[in-house]
Amino acid sequence: MSGHHYTTAEFALQQKVEFFSNLLFQLEEARLTHICQVVFLFCEYENIGYLVLRYLNTGALPFEEFSEDWLSDGEA
Repeated sequence: MSGHHYTTAEFALQQKVEFFSNLLFQLEEARLTHICQVVFLFCEYENIGYLVLRYLNTGALPFEEFSEDWLSDGEA
């Protein structure tokens, strides 16, 4: 990913998605389901709910570039 420069908005969005994803994961591990639901509703309100879920499921942050090394055989 060398040479890629994020705009201020891209960097801020990535930080928000990563923070809320990690928070949701920690709340779920602590079995605080009501608080987890409230935090996710806040993410939906801020229009990042889909990005947070995608990060939780795949680990992919928004605007993340994929290296050819990461692709499986036949995907390049």
